[in-house]
Amino acid sequence: MICDRIRALREGTGKSARKFAEEIGIKYTTYYGYETGSREPGSDTLVALAKYYNVTTDYILGIEKTPVPAEADTGEKVDAMEVYRALIAMGYVKEGEDLTDSDLAFLIGVGEIIRAWFESRGQ
Repeated sequence: MICDRIRALREGTGKSARKFAEEIGIKYTTYYGYETGSREPGSDTLVALAKYYNVTTDYILGIEKTPVPAEADTGEKVDAMEVYRALIAMGYVKEGEDLTDSDLAFLIGVGEIIRAWFESRGQ
């Protein structure tokens, strides 16, 4: 389960496993082990991954189904339902269509990038 979440989060960035491992400062073989399930990340690595992806460690561990629990939402993050409704309005998703956890994590990440872009422009 951990390996699936880690892989899905990384794939959501569009980066290769090798490039991502390099970016976060760990050996590719170590990171590859996390994604294949042959190695388990330690607590420091879990915390670093959670911070990088802006998700909870419980999400990476498979305890939580959503990347950020509702009670932890400060209102500053992009809401998955807002993204979902926008995708419906644009015709990319049919109303009632289910999205996987990795779909939502990816879409939230894209929403965060868009929000940051508008903030950088002073919008």
